[in-house]
Parts: sequence; structure tokens; C-alpha cells
Amino acid sequence: MKNKVRLGVNIDHAATLRQVRGATTSYPDMLEMVKLAKAGGAKQITIHLREDRRHIQDHDVISLCKKSPLEINLEMGATNEMLKIALKNKPTWVCMVPEKRAELTTEGGLNIVKGFKNLETMTHKLAKAKIKVSFFIEPSLAQVEASALAGAHAVEFHTGHWVLLSGAKKKAEYNRLVLAAKEAHRLGLRVHVGHGLDYAHAKLIKSLPHLVEANIGHSLICYALTDGLKLSVKKMVKALN
Repeated sequence: MKNKVRLGVNIDHAATLRQVRGATTSYPDMLEMVKLAKAGGAKQITIHLREDRRHIQDHDVISLCKKSPLEINLEMGATNEMLKIALKNKPTWVCMVPEKRAELTTEGGLNIVKGFKNLETMTHKLAKAKIKVSFFIEPSLAQVEASALAGAHAVEFHTGHWVLLSGAKKKAEYNRLVLAAKEAHRLGLRVHVGHGLDYAHAKLIKSLPHLVEANIGHSLICYALTDGLKLSVKKMVKALN
């Protein structure tokens, strides 16, 4: 029997709603979002502390790493500033992501091959502090192999392109995901996925070989406007399993 796929709920866009009025409101409360996600069956909370602090703030990282009843997966750019923040706050996971200030959302995977030396050094420091590391990458065999060599514990495949494609191109992209997932498993890496996933695509991606975890945010916050976060998370857990 296939193991259940863990759901990590990304609450960045709950923080976006709070920040949109210049941080003049204290709501929505991020810890309350965590509690609702847990009640719906989430196993992890994902937060992205961006360089421009457009949603999650430093105080959120500090508070959630101390008080969250669920594991925290901190997404961050591969910078010395973010490394210091991670080492100080000790999330369970750090997910290294590419980051460009002008982008609306993460547009692609991190280039592990190009940034290998820096990523290997950072991964070693995080692992020494007992923080597990994943890399957010495209479903590329070269990137998977570089991730393993750099010491990552997991790779999170960028599913955003696959979600937006259709027909033969969508099938081809899924085949790339399958090959990359098999290679990651062969090299001892956990297989995670994230970006752009809604209920329909959660039902499709659950068949990906060796899939352990899906991190989903934007669609869940949108669904929560009608169903509430607890029920939306519950529906997503069902879709994944």
C-alpha cells in the first residue's frame, strides 16, 4: 500500500492579506492559520521569508518556530542573511529556493549545478545544526544529481510549469517529473513537490513515484475564502490520498 502523501500548507498568502495595508492590522493571525491547518490534517507549515518581506515577516519566523504545533519548513534564498536567520530559529526543514525581487511568485527551480559550491557549504552548516535541507528544482536529472552531491535530504520538484501545460506537452512534463523522482529516490533523496497545485492537480500528482510530500499554499488560501482553511486543507489531504 502506498504511503500517505504529507501535506505542507504554505501560509504566505494569509500573511499577504495582513501586509497589504502596510502591516496596520494584526489579522489574519499566522498561529491561528497553523492551528486550522493542523485541524484539517496538515503535517507541516511552509513559510517563505523573502528578501523584500512582502508577506512573511521576521517576527513570524521567530514566533512560528517557537510556537507552531506542526513542523516548520522555511523557504529561503541562498544568502548569508537567510542562513543566519535559519540557524538562529531552527526550523525542522529549510527549502532553498531561487528568488528575484521583481517576480510575482517563484518562476522556476534553483540551479544547483551553477551554485553548487555555495549551496553545498550552506547545506553542510544547516545539517550540522540538525536542520534538514531540500532544494526547489526543475525535474532535471542533472539538478537531482547535483542536489544529492551537495548533501540535500530532499528535492522539491517545481510543478508550476506542468500545471499550466495541456495535452502532449503536459504529458511530456509529467514524464520528466517521473524520471526525476525515480532518480531522486535512487540517490536516497526524499521526493517533494510544490507550486501551482490545486485539488485537480493534487489528485494527478499523487501518482508520482516515491512522492512523500506536497507543499501547497495559494490555492488553499483561495479555497479558504469560501470553505474556510480547515475544510480546504481536509479536502486537499483527501485529494492527495
